[in-house]
Amino acid sequence: MIDMTIKKRLILSHLMVFIVPLITTLLIVLLSGVGLILFARSGNHIYIENTMEFQRACEVLHHIVFNHIQNNNEDEFEYWLIGLLAPEQNYILIQRENQVIYTYGNSSLAEMSRQDFEKSKLDAQVINKEFTDINILDNDFVCIEKHIINEQAYWMYFVTEKSFDDKDKALESAIERTGYFIILSMIAFVFVTSFLLARYILNHILLPLRKLRVGVEKIYEGDFSLRLEHKSNDEIKPVMETFNLMAQKLLDSVNERKIQEDRQKELVASISHDLRTPLTTIKAYVEGLIDGVANSPAKRTRYLQVIKKNTDELNNMIEELFMFSKISLGEKAIPLEEINLKEMLEFFVSEHNYAWKKAGATVTLKAQQNIIIMGSYLLLERILLNIISNSIKYKPEYEIDCYIKLVGEDKIAILSIADNGSGVPEKELERLVEPFYRTDKARSRTEDGTGLGLSIAVRAVEMMKGAMRIENVKPHGLVVIIELPILQQEG
Repeated sequence: MIDMTIKKRLILSHLMVFIVPLITTLLIVLLSGVGLILFARSGNHIYIENTMEFQRACEVLHHIVFNHIQNNNEDEFEYWLIGLLAPEQNYILIQRENQVIYTYGNSSLAEMSRQDFEKSKLDAQVINKEFTDINILDNDFVCIEKHIINEQAYWMYFVTEKSFDDKDKALESAIERTGYFIILSMIAFVFVTSFLLARYILNHILLPLRKLRVGVEKIYEGDFSLRLEHKSNDEIKPVMETFNLMAQKLLDSVNERKIQEDRQKELVASISHDLRTPLTTIKAYVEGLIDGVANSPAKRTRYLQVIKKNTDELNNMIEELFMFSKISLGEKAIPLEEINLKEMLEFFVSEHNYAWKKAGATVTLKAQQNIIIMGSYLLLERILLNIISNSIKYKPEYEIDCYIKLVGEDKIAILSIADNGSGVPEKELERLVEPFYRTDKARSRTEDGTGLGLSIAVRAVEMMKGAMRIENVKPHGLVVIIELPILQQEG
């Protein structure tokens, strides 16, 4: 099957609306003409009754005779249309120079006007040019014509005896009915052709539209699994493809929403669990103080220290949740500005280096290029603190080394924070950025963190139009790679 667009089908249908009726009408005219000739040869002829009919007959004979002589061999001369004229009423004589090559009809009619014919021939020979003369006599119509064809003079002598009887009524009636039949046939062919072609075009438009309507109804009912097929490579195919793409996007959106809802439930459950643990501890120690269980100054001091520690943990968790919500609001809550990333990192490392060393971590910075980005000091500090804090929290018994490296490549600032810790199982790498997610190893260390650190980091990076990924380092360790767009780069 040849692919054809709707536009091409419309153009073809318009052409067919013109061509098909024309061809069929010509065929009908041809068949009607053959039928009239057969009708005439069965004894029905045309009779000339007035001057106008005779002049029209002269014009027809002119085309029949001289065009045939000019385009065909006169030896094969056969004027079958002349046979429509009544032979008893008409006489036709065709000559080449003075040689008769064809006669038809009642030769006795020629004697009546022979002198006029010979005189016209003499006059035409004297002036040596083509000649046409029509005379209306008392009882006859006479037409004499001369034409030069292939440097030879051809004569046509046509005489008709006036007829006052309606002898060709049957033939005239047949011709009239044939004319009506041809007109009605042409109208019918135009109508049928238009109807069939319109139906052909509409089938290629309405059927896909029905498919689209069914598809839209399915989507309205919540069924996003339907996919529409359209084999023709026309204007409707992109619409079908767009519908299928839309359905797939909606299905993905529904699935993503379901995943988000499940994660939201998990988030609420995690928040409830992580808040309940310090609150339960605080409540127990407060009740111990109230009930007098802490009956010595040293014991009361220890109780108060536990209460303070859990209160700080709650406060830290609330701050992390506040930051998490703030990042979700975007630049409205945290505006972005131009930042020299190298200078910011140098200041940040020098500011926290003492605290990290005290916690058993050595942080090394390698940044040789001045790179300007659109970012937020608050977000960048939170990202770095959360990543390095995680390295310190889950470090082995010995000290841990952290490496911060900044390079610029193809207008992208690549900031990597690596450690030489124990790393994370590959299957859990992707889930590290989920809120409140902790690896199995970290579940027993919930007092050291909220589980929101990396989730905040990845959202903060996305807010600054960047991307973040986490990979294991061989032979052991973990690296967080952050890519941010560069505004300006030096060195």
